[in-house]
Amino acid sequence: MSAVGDINELPTHHPEIASEQRPEFTKRVHDGTYRPILHHVYPADRITDACEALQHSRHIGKVVISLDPPPHLEHHPTPMAMDPQATYLVTGRLCGFGAATARWLTRRGAHHLALVGRRGADTPEAPALLDELRSAGVHFTLHAADVSDMAAMRAVLDTVETREHPLRGVVHAAAVFDDVPLAELTDERLRRVLAPKATGAAVLDELTRHRDLTLFLLHSSVTGLIGNLHQSNYVAANVFLEALTRARRRAGLPALAVGWGPVADTGHVARHDMAAYLHTLGLPPLPAAELLHLLGSLLPSGADVATLAEVDWSRVRHLGPALSAPRFSPLLPPDATDGRTDDTLLRQLATTPPETAIALLTDALTHTLANILQTTTDRLPPDRPLTQLGLDSLMGAELMSALQQRLHCDLPMLEIVNSTSLSDLARRCLHRLTRPPR
Repeated sequence: MSAVGDINELPTHHPEIASEQRPEFTKRVHDGTYRPILHHVYPADRITDACEALQHSRHIGKVVISLDPPPHLEHHPTPMAMDPQATYLVTGRLCGFGAATARWLTRRGAHHLALVGRRGADTPEAPALLDELRSAGVHFTLHAADVSDMAAMRAVLDTVETREHPLRGVVHAAAVFDDVPLAELTDERLRRVLAPKATGAAVLDELTRHRDLTLFLLHSSVTGLIGNLHQSNYVAANVFLEALTRARRRAGLPALAVGWGPVADTGHVARHDMAAYLHTLGLPPLPAAELLHLLGSLLPSGADVATLAEVDWSRVRHLGPALSAPRFSPLLPPDATDGRTDDTLLRQLATTPPETAIALLTDALTHTLANILQTTTDRLPPDRPLTQLGLDSLMGAELMSALQQRLHCDLPMLEIVNSTSLSDLARRCLHRLTRPPR
């Protein structure tokens, strides 16, 4: 029989026992007879991780916050303010994230905007933006122009640049999407995506090099960092923005390229209702206001290329081969396996009777699910319904990815959700693995 007690309380509540038994207590602590209760220590600068562990019941025993070593204190620069007398040019379609950035500029102090889009005021979402700017007392001009057209943009810049309100900032938010597998990518589809984003950025760079800018902001994408199998044209355009940014900085010119993550409430993701799908992939969309709030502190930090996105690395690691590169190793969590290789387990399944194979699969699935749920295998009875084990749709997607990676078992999400238990799921996996190919 074991007992739990707090020795620190003895001097307060039972000083006579503490005085008499102190040598014995000290001896038993040193020889390991009295041991601390189960606990996990987090340094103070990881207090957010500690709170998340508590919130999702990922801990066993107590969670302890330690001040040794002292927490790292980061310097947070004062958010950059815009010059109320200057003009800021924003490219895009006067809608989506470009429009959200225009609103953000006015909240940061900009009073004069030059808004450039291919359709100008005829953009469907433009009236709402323009009414909002008028109500805020912002002076703006509209320009229907192709940002990749050098002559057209030269005319725009010559118009917006005045002595009273000189051009001080450029925000390049133009983008076109044309998703297609690389094997089906044509020259026309490549040019269609590269022109507004990459060529447009090059045009703006050339036309503003002699101007006294304090802001040259290029809207890139997180896909430039992690890739996207159906967006090689879009990824290439964003990588060009980042290369251009570094070239400008080497030349002593202002520039910042931000690889934005998915935006929840405006733009391409919102228009096509992609939020749930991206969440499953490990790229949950964030509201535009939250992303742009982070931009305020990023601008004066001196960064040239940055990514602002929420990434679930345990899920996003399965998006493509680029994420297996060594540069991602500090970010990726350990793979959800128990040490046996895929081939070893598959050979065992192929050479054992069905009931033994089901037992092996059940054991493997239990370890994989324990890793996903951040718990221990003894808390996952093989006959208990999966919903009672804490499995939701997002964790089901992670389990589906783990099955495909470890066993090459393409089990649809519907079968995982409909499985009554881990044992039932093991039977479904075995059926998929042993049925003859069509």
